[in-house]
Amino acid sequence: MASPPNVIFLGADAVRADRTSLCGYTRPTTPFLERMADRSIVCSNAFSLAPFTQPASVQTFTSSRPLSYGGYDRGAVGRPATMFRHFKEAGYQTVALSTLHWVNRYFGYGDGLDTEYQLFTLNTVTGVAVAITRNSIAGYMAGDIPERDMLTIVEPVFSKMFVDCLDYCEGRLATDTEFRQDFEHSLLINAEYDFHQVAKILRRHQLSFADDSASYIRKWFQTIPRAHEWLGREWYYSRKPSKLASELVVRGGNALLRRIDSDRALIRANRFKQYVDAPSIANKVVKILEDHDQDRPLFLWAHFMDTHLPYVSGAGKKWWLETASYLQALGHDSTTHPAVAFRPGLPGNRAEWDQLSALYDASVRGVDEQVERIVTAVDQLGMGDNTIIAFCGDHGEELGEHGNHSHYFLPYEHNIRIPLIFRAPGMEKTAVDGLTSLLDVAPTLAGLADIPSAADWEGASVTDGAVAQRDHLIVECFYGGNCLFENRPIYAGVRTKTHKYFWKEYRDPKDWQSREGDELYDLTIDPDEQNNLYRPDHPLLPEMQQYIAQRLASLPEVGRDRIVRAFGETVAAAAAA
Repeated sequence: MASPPNVIFLGADAVRADRTSLCGYTRPTTPFLERMADRSIVCSNAFSLAPFTQPASVQTFTSSRPLSYGGYDRGAVGRPATMFRHFKEAGYQTVALSTLHWVNRYFGYGDGLDTEYQLFTLNTVTGVAVAITRNSIAGYMAGDIPERDMLTIVEPVFSKMFVDCLDYCEGRLATDTEFRQDFEHSLLINAEYDFHQVAKILRRHQLSFADDSASYIRKWFQTIPRAHEWLGREWYYSRKPSKLASELVVRGGNALLRRIDSDRALIRANRFKQYVDAPSIANKVVKILEDHDQDRPLFLWAHFMDTHLPYVSGAGKKWWLETASYLQALGHDSTTHPAVAFRPGLPGNRAEWDQLSALYDASVRGVDEQVERIVTAVDQLGMGDNTIIAFCGDHGEELGEHGNHSHYFLPYEHNIRIPLIFRAPGMEKTAVDGLTSLLDVAPTLAGLADIPSAADWEGASVTDGAVAQRDHLIVECFYGGNCLFENRPIYAGVRTKTHKYFWKEYRDPKDWQSREGDELYDLTIDPDEQNNLYRPDHPLLPEMQQYIAQRLASLPEVGRDRIVRAFGETVAAAAAA
């Protein structure tokens, strides 16, 4: 009997389908994925059902919808079994290289994991806690949310955050030698925190919060802090004296350099990337593969962050010296300065937008190279005939199409359409043009490994006949922040093969970007979604609004009165039937 196949699941942040040559882009951003496609299932209509990582992750790893189970604030907690748990119960050794601060044991993804490498930085742990309480705290400070209601949400999150941060410190102390060998040029190492001192700061704040949580919030959250503020501002100085001295020299030098060459100063300030880079991730994956005991099948997940703003390509602390070669290979202007992606604010003119776009392409090309290194290692180690390899983006990215960059919470095509490809032993090139989503990743990997799907997973294998029959997908989220169903507007969309309907319960106060009111686009003639066809009597609306109403009716947090206000009594009655 053949042994169970290994599974290597590779993700990349913010990779949009239409900027990959795998999916038809004219510049060769993903030449390896194109070659891999000859032995793979390629999904040409693949989507994330939300336009940012936090809700994308619950889809991917638990095959459940973003707003189900009370929303996505708690990650995988309270949701169906994760892929890690499912494959572990099938006899797999499970390993995660957790570059994502949203996907780790602190948010329910550790269940079923044998080994987790925590490759996110300390500040992101507190940053996540702020992100999932931001709107509650801001509402309280503005007088819109009662103190008790605010504390009901904030107290368990912050109490857990202090415990998680202390656990993180212990873990970093335990892995220091290994991480210095494997990730020596990352900010993960080069921040040089004294984690014993950081733990003391954490315990002091933990006691203060436990003593009087409301007073603590009023003291520290008059304005909502960013990740490096609040606790980060205190433990910034809990670093090795040599590091503080070297930072003083760098900052002093940069103050002078900025007057002469501001872009060079920006690069010097960001010589250590915010994330562990793709070459380092690939190195670690290859090492794990080399050391793997092949008597037990392996399930491994790794996620590349180089394609997240600021877009970086190249290895190590002199990564920026390699960017020109990527730009040249793609037919872009090789003199484009990598610092463009680090400049604050939005590009000021068309030329700057084009430069930012070129750097994004370069980062995608850099990730493609590292995927190739991993797959080549699989084949050279003799594992290729018994290993499934999958690659996808977790969501897309905006590059100025609707006036912004990054991926700010709106379900336009550039933010939700993703590449999705599966290579399996003996596979011939298979094109899937049905509507697929991240919900389908876990069931597809399970099916390819000949493991039954979990009963409560909502997706299906992409080769299932039901996928070919899908006529729509529903996209859903809040505009960033936390899932306050009672206090915030729901954003939803219906994506068919030809059209997109974007519905807002009302416009979120933080949303400066989207149009007022609903939006409808004919994607067959307007793929960039610039010509809004919405009118109340458009013939496509009744069916699309019914889809959204039915979805809202399935959420216990959404009362019937809200559906009536949005779509009228007739639609609400039909949705409840």
